[in-house]
Amino acid sequence: MLFFGHKLIKTKFFFHVKETYFQNNAINYFFYNEILIEKAKKNNYEFAILAQKKDDFFLSNALGAKYIICKDEKLAKFGAKAAEFYLFDSKILLLVDSFKNLDQVFKLKVDGVILKTLINFYSKEDNDLFRN
Repeated sequence: MLFFGHKLIKTKFFFHVKETYFQNNAINYFFYNEILIEKAKKNNYEFAILAQKKDDFFLSNALGAKYIICKDEKLAKFGAKAAEFYLFDSKILLLVDSFKNLDQVFKLKVDGVILKTLINFYSKEDNDLFRN
């Protein structure tokens, strides 16, 4: 299982893409947006997609997302099952409050977890949409 946000595990910085500004040495993350995906691919930026619906998994994987991040356990379980069946290259991550009750996460068969504190948004609308 992958862990992002644990204080003893070194990981790359996750950067929330605002408009079209990306970071070179970070995993850039954003909601599914083909304009941003195209720019990320053109410039060889690593990127993650914040999945909001089932279609996001299939398209994000096909378009080269390194990670697909979910907040909803049901959606994460669907994504994990799709990833296993279709042998996704993208890793499915569940957004969590803490690294407790990992046995529950294991049952979802996701590839890993990412702490909510690692995902920062610029706008209240994005925060409300994805975190709550």
